[in-house]
Amino acid sequence: MNQHLFNILPTFFKTRKAFTSIKTLPISIWWEITEGGSFEKLVIKGKYSNFELYDLYLNLLQEYYDHFGTTERHKAFIEAKFNYAKNLAKWISSQDQSDKMFLEMSKIDFEEFTPNVNQEKEEYKLSEAVSVLEEVFGFAIDEEKLSTYKFYSRQKRIVEKNKLAADGKNK
Repeated sequence: MNQHLFNILPTFFKTRKAFTSIKTLPISIWWEITEGGSFEKLVIKGKYSNFELYDLYLNLLQEYYDHFGTTERHKAFIEAKFNYAKNLAKWISSQDQSDKMFLEMSKIDFEEFTPNVNQEKEEYKLSEAVSVLEEVFGFAIDEEKLSTYKFYSRQKRIVEKNKLAADGKNK
């Protein structure tokens, strides 16, 4: 009986816990991971394989995109890239001149929407975003406690208010 109890106890106390939602993940950890850090930061307790950690990160990234999406320009870039690939495949298989014309047209669109440094100037850098939030809300942000979801929700509201204000001034 005692031997059986000793076999069960180690597995009972070996619990694993990791951040599985951006609603609980501190913004500081999110930034560390997305700026090239280790997925190990997602682990609260226990051990995870590299594959499990990568899967956790992909799920968090999907949750981020589900809530905050991507920019319209990025969506246009992805669509142009897809159309170019589709037209390239069609031209390779047919070698038809009309397919070549569509390929050239999609190549122009793809090059037009390909991001460059100047197009990305509108986007906040992380440190700028923190500064803006601190100034607007009038309190220091505790990056260790503020969740990723709350941070980006606040940032999104500020950006939307600024756009509305700018649109109001332009009219």
